[in-house]
Amino acid sequence: MSGHCETFDHTADVGLSGRADSPGELLEALAECMCDLVCPRKNVSPETKRTFSVEAPDFEALTVDFLEAVLGAIQTDRFAVASVKVTDITQTSATAELFGTDLNPQLHEILTEIKAVTYHELEVIERDGSWSARVILDL
Repeated sequence: MSGHCETFDHTADVGLSGRADSPGELLEALAECMCDLVCPRKNVSPETKRTFSVEAPDFEALTVDFLEAVLGAIQTDRFAVASVKVTDITQTSATAELFGTDLNPQLHEILTEIKAVTYHELEVIERDGSWSARVILDL
């Protein structure tokens, strides 16, 4: 199983619920699901690669910081994301590649703005070699 993620409604916000066989696949699935909420990836060409790294005191914080870094690429750097690939991961750090292109309002539909990735009701669980997470996004 590769990573899988879906959204769920949360009072005035939206949540991500993901599962995967590895922590890297989990972060990829959550990030790609979040990207689809902002600018659907099906409309984005993977022309450019951007690499980034994040560090945090634990994996829950790493999950939030990772998603915030991807969100920053979209909203601050105006980068439309086609895919996310985690290339290195530990419990406290991750390096990943974003594939995509510069955001072009004529080509890329912006569906919503995400204000922040929150710690509210954050849940990351590893059980029997499978990973799952629930993350709330502030809209």
